[in-house]
Order: sequence, then structure tokens, then C-alpha cells
Amino acid sequence: MKKLLMLFVSFSMSASFAQPFPTKPITVIVPFGPGGTTDLMARVLQVEFEKVLGGPIIITNKAGAGGTIAMAEVARANPDGYTIAMTTIGPQVLQPTLKKLSYQTDSFDYLCGTYDVPLMLMVTADSAFESLANVIAYAKQNPGKLAYGSSGQGTALHISMAALLKKAGADGLHVPYKSSGEMATGLLGKHVMIFAETPAVATQYHLRPLAVFADKRLETHPNIPTVIESGIDVRGTVWGGLVAPKGLPADVRNKLQAACAKATGTEGYKASANRLNSPLLFRDAATFAAFAASEAKAYAAAVREFGLEER
Repeated sequence: MKKLLMLFVSFSMSASFAQPFPTKPITVIVPFGPGGTTDLMARVLQVEFEKVLGGPIIITNKAGAGGTIAMAEVARANPDGYTIAMTTIGPQVLQPTLKKLSYQTDSFDYLCGTYDVPLMLMVTADSAFESLANVIAYAKQNPGKLAYGSSGQGTALHISMAALLKKAGADGLHVPYKSSGEMATGLLGKHVMIFAETPAVATQYHLRPLAVFADKRLETHPNIPTVIESGIDVRGTVWGGLVAPKGLPADVRNKLQAACAKATGTEGYKASANRLNSPLLFRDAATFAAFAASEAKAYAAAVREFGLEER
């Protein structure tokens, strides 16, 4: 009888361990508030990701400290696959170069990169600024009065604007927000005059783009000139994708990676992203990890150049 009981317990435990992943909802943490590019791209992916994995995906926004509060939480979460993050360039590679954090760029298991979108300089529809030249002229004539927003100190949005003004020989007033949604509200409320973000944000909030931080004009916005066309050699992109706490079981990691690849390849996902004018770029896990490491080295130099390190 005792042997039979032991066999039953052993069988029950084996059966429980053999349950296919996932057996409960997966939480995808977005390290910014609602309404920004990272949040929008997470929600675009959510529908198809749920279909592929066969279970619910919960999007949770946790803003603060340029995205580092949320990413620190993800880094120390249980590596079981039920807590992952839609991360982006700021908290993933920029913030670790700005200050000492509890995590680094390599503190995660990379699952997939899903987008890489050039930044655009944008204003409200009724702004007096008609071109980048207007913006630079105003900034030069009114030192420190061009109020520009960002989603946080040291984010890609901040560094791109700082680089633009510095190379143009101008100056501005940086106003950091907790998220792009708050930043857009600030712009619409005339608390800031301009900012750099992605085409998805311009579409979402009906903003007017002035220039794109890319080598060439976007196919979706052929009439919008590049910053480089104005004689200012500055580029800037916002990229992102899924990461998880380091140490995922191999089978769970492989399933999440495969699910991301499949979900981002669906026509539904592509159509949703196209409606936001967000160029998609899939990177598999290894490519995404190597790319993030390369970006971390490049932006460390930019952070030193603009004296953004916290001392």
C-alpha cells in the first residue's frame, strides 16, 4: 500500500511538472505609462501573442525613473516565463550607462526584437513652427526658452533632442515626463513646444511632424525631410522587444521565442502596426541580445559627450 501511495504521489508530481507552458496568464510589463511607443507596440503584439500561446497576456504599465523601476523589477522576478517585459532602448541600454543600477543590459534573457523606428521631430497641428529651421532659429534667438519634452532624463528622446540642439549651436529647456503619453498631454497643453518621438505617437495624438532622425525619408511620410537634410548630422531610433528575467528554463525560453516570431509574422500584427505607421523589424533572440550590447557601447559614448552621467 505504501509503495502504491508513493507511486501515485510520484506520478502526480510528474504530471504537474509536465503541464505545458503557459498554465496561467503571462504579465508583460511596460516600463512607461500608457500611450507611448513601447506601450502601443506591446498592445499591438498582445492579440496575436495570445493566439499563438493559447493563453491570456496582461499588459501592466509601471512608469518611473526613465523605465528603470520596472526593468529592475523584471530583472529580479522569478524566471519562470510568467513575467516578461516589452523593453526599449532607454531603460535597456541608456539608463545603465547613466547611473549605477541593480541591473545591466545583460541581466536578461532576450526573446525577440519587434520594432526599430526612427524618431520624428513633432509639434501640435497649430504650432507656429513650420520647419526644423524655424525651431533652430527660435532656439538661437531665445536661449534656454525652447521647452522640449522627453519620456525621462537620459532616454533616447532626450539624447536625440540634446544632440540636435548641440550640433545646431542652439540651446533648449528639457522637460522630462514619466511617459510619452504624459509628454504628449504636455505638448497639447502648451507646457512644452516640441519633442522627438515615433510616427506612432504622431498618429495617436494627431501631431504634425517636422523632420525625421534618419538617413532617408520614411516611405510613410515622404514629404517630411530628414534632420540630415537640414545639415545637422543626427540620427535617432527607438527600438524594442521582449526580454525576461535571466535564467528561464530552456523549454520555456524556446516557446516564448518561437511564439514571438510567429506572432510578429501574422498579417493581423502587421496590419495593426501599419495603422500606427510603425516600421517593424524582427530580431531573433541572439541577434537582439548582440544588438543591445552594441547599442550600450555606442550610447555610453554619447552619455559622456553630453555629460549626462549621474555623479
